[in-house]
Amino acid sequence: MNLLGTDSNLNIRILRWAGRYYPVAAVLLARLMSSTFGLVISQIITRNNNDFSPEQYNLSLLITIVLFLLGDILVAAATVYYTRDIALRLEQWKAGKTTSDTQTELRAWRQSNGILWNYSMVAIPAAGLVNILPLLIFQSYSLKATPNQLIYSALGTGLAALISIGISILVVEYLMRPTRTLLLPSNFEQQIKGAIGARLRTKLILNTLALLGISILALAPLGYSRTYRVLYEAIGSFNTLTELQVSLIVASLAISAIGVFMAFSTAETATTSIHELTEVFRKVEKGDLKQRARVIASDELGELAIYFNRMLERIEALQSNLEKRVDEQTEKLRASNEVGRIASTILDPDVLVSRVVNLIAKTFDYYYVAIFLVSANGRWAEIVDATGTAGEILKARRHRLQVGGSSMVGNAVATGQAQVAMDVGEAAVRFNNPLLPNTRSELALPLIVGERVIGALDVQSIREADFKQDDIATLQSLASQVAIAIENARLFREMEDALTELRQANRQYIRSAWQETLQAGKLEYAVQSAAMPEAETSKEISVNLNVRDQPIGYIRIQTSEDWTQEDQAWVESLATQVAISLENARLIEQSNQSALREQLSASIIQKLWSTPSVEGILQTAARELGRALEASEASIELKVEK
Repeated sequence: MNLLGTDSNLNIRILRWAGRYYPVAAVLLARLMSSTFGLVISQIITRNNNDFSPEQYNLSLLITIVLFLLGDILVAAATVYYTRDIALRLEQWKAGKTTSDTQTELRAWRQSNGILWNYSMVAIPAAGLVNILPLLIFQSYSLKATPNQLIYSALGTGLAALISIGISILVVEYLMRPTRTLLLPSNFEQQIKGAIGARLRTKLILNTLALLGISILALAPLGYSRTYRVLYEAIGSFNTLTELQVSLIVASLAISAIGVFMAFSTAETATTSIHELTEVFRKVEKGDLKQRARVIASDELGELAIYFNRMLERIEALQSNLEKRVDEQTEKLRASNEVGRIASTILDPDVLVSRVVNLIAKTFDYYYVAIFLVSANGRWAEIVDATGTAGEILKARRHRLQVGGSSMVGNAVATGQAQVAMDVGEAAVRFNNPLLPNTRSELALPLIVGERVIGALDVQSIREADFKQDDIATLQSLASQVAIAIENARLFREMEDALTELRQANRQYIRSAWQETLQAGKLEYAVQSAAMPEAETSKEISVNLNVRDQPIGYIRIQTSEDWTQEDQAWVESLATQVAISLENARLIEQSNQSALREQLSASIIQKLWSTPSVEGILQTAARELGRALEASEASIELKVEK
């Protein structure tokens, strides 16, 4: 990221060359430019008004230059002191390093913002104590200057110092721009905490006063000199000269007072609106988007306040819409999760469909929701469930739509694609149901399982163009879940029906098998105690012997003691094990009988295969069958029907 892309190439080249010494270089460069210009202007004024000899003037100029250089050295030394953290950060930047010391980062940022204030605090006293006062002392004692000459020198040197400070502040402000860009902390709180530079109000006042002071200092020597020559040298009227000088001083003071008042007024007008905007910014940052800035200025600041208020209105509307959309999406997600929950917990297709259509209608605030399923012959989409009174009537009529017909449901089932009508009033051929007169837009979504379309979800709204792309996507996702849930419920019902039939067949088989087992006689076993309880005091418990829910007998126990719940449970548990054991014994006996039959069959077949003649085969077959079945007589006859 090019952080210096908006600054001039000169600033960047000096910054890369100077590195840690860039702040000092910026100050010295600004001082050199501004001091040269100020000295030229001040020397022109001094030379034209001060009656120094050429030798005195040259010596005075030399001392002035030396004193200004001393002032520059003093300011440079102070700059080195109060920009030491800036120097450290610039050295790290030049070496391509980053810092994790947030305190050094904050101090460097503060120093970059306060450099103009610190510079002014050093440059202004240095101008008075180093540039002006030593020069006046030198002229007074070495050059024997008169009071008027000292006044001219003071005015000229003061003008040079004021021009030097004013211009150098602007130049330093410009040259330090890339440094501030580099030193800007990444943390917003540190950015605000370190923004301690001179405020706009102070800058406006100081700039106005500096301009006023430069004007007065530039004109004062000329006015004083010309007044003296005209009124004192030509006329010789010292009183008139004094009166005029007093008037000029009073006028200068009045102009200065007016200038100060105008400077403060201009600064107040400019900064009040900015302060209000800043305060509104702070409140907006805390989340109060209802704040608005007062439009109290008629200039660009007033225009800025107007645009700022409009921006806040748009942000508030955007946030409101965003919150509404978030709520809608959250509700859609909740509905999707609810459909998934219903699909995983409800296995009755009728209950499942009823819950789903009512959930969609309530969540999305739709006029009518219905689910159609394809008939067995695939020609019709038959209504399964629907919302409202119209849905009840349509279910009672067994409403159905032809697959591939003119209806949106029929087309959705036939094509497997979503069908949307944003204004069904203009497409009445696609939808014409007097039970739903308020429908303005309709959406039909296919219910797809794998590659097969099993039905359609029909949604109708009283609002035009009510189905946006995200709504369609959400409803299609719900339709997919509903389709899978319906198919799973259908498969579960078929499985339950098959299991019911299997259980019924199994019970019938067990009943038939035990009936065959009991054909030979009743199977029972009883044990009696020596001390039988009397009939009126006996307690009896009877527990069925069940094999796969089919009773095959019972256990009956009589005792004189009361039966507890534990006794009852123990007997029932034992009865279950007895029933299982009996069934296992029957199966083993049946298996053994089958094995004996198989063995006997194999023996008879082996004998038959070993007999070579027809007569022998007949004899062997009759003999072996009669012996195996213990028959009194067995015969085999060969006869061909005519």
